[in-house]
Amino acid sequence: MEHAMSERRSGGAKPVNALVRGLRVLAVANEIQAPTVAEMVRRSRLPKATVIRLLQTLVHEGYLDDLGEAEGYQVTAKVRNLSRALLDRTPIAQQVQPLLDELAGRVKWPSEFFVAEGRSVVIEVSNRSAAPIKLNLFEHRRFPMVASATGLAYLSALPEGEAQRIVQDSLADGTLARPVEDCLAQIAAARRDGYALWEYPALSPGLRMASIPVLSNGRVIGGLSLVHFRDLVPGTLLETLFLPDLRRVAARIGEALADSRA
Repeated sequence: MEHAMSERRSGGAKPVNALVRGLRVLAVANEIQAPTVAEMVRRSRLPKATVIRLLQTLVHEGYLDDLGEAEGYQVTAKVRNLSRALLDRTPIAQQVQPLLDELAGRVKWPSEFFVAEGRSVVIEVSNRSAAPIKLNLFEHRRFPMVASATGLAYLSALPEGEAQRIVQDSLADGTLARPVEDCLAQIAAARRDGYALWEYPALSPGLRMASIPVLSNGRVIGGLSLVHFRDLVPGTLLETLFLPDLRRVAARIGEALADSRA
């Protein structure tokens, strides 16, 4: 018993290779939206036959949905549930969750607070359970900066040279699938307008996200997004009613996180 506990604490136990490979594949599926088998093989660096077997297992156990040969795979709610206990007790969640829940009571649509991680933005806090309007939302938590509203909003608040470097690196690693000039133009528009938009037709036609950067102590730390339907929230309503409220909440988030780190 004592030896087993010591071995567990020291990490001396031999890892289960099948589990390691399965977790690697699941992590890839969680990082990018609807990856194909080819993308899984490239990013996981595992043999194609191994990846296919692992994908079949994850689909069977309910952690992935098979969207079809050309559409790829999508993580399910079971993946989000794996991190629920961790997310609920993070210091950031404790500071931000009440602010997002209050926002949900006013605007009714769900919103999410993202933090930057590498060249991605990751959902750190969400009010989807508190928002009166329930939508079919993302089961994955990680989005590429160059292919998401929150990522573009975050990039728009960075120095131009740093944003350009992230765009070029995203092109080099295959994350950016459109011309660099188009991505830089979107970042410039977000910088000019103060927000970015991105649509998610795979989830539902007309579903889009409007995002603004969140700054703390004068430095961009993430983004705040509102998920809604384009036809139900036209541009004038978004700009005159919802975005001002989002900006006030973003400022309060920045202040709260600055105080917690002081």
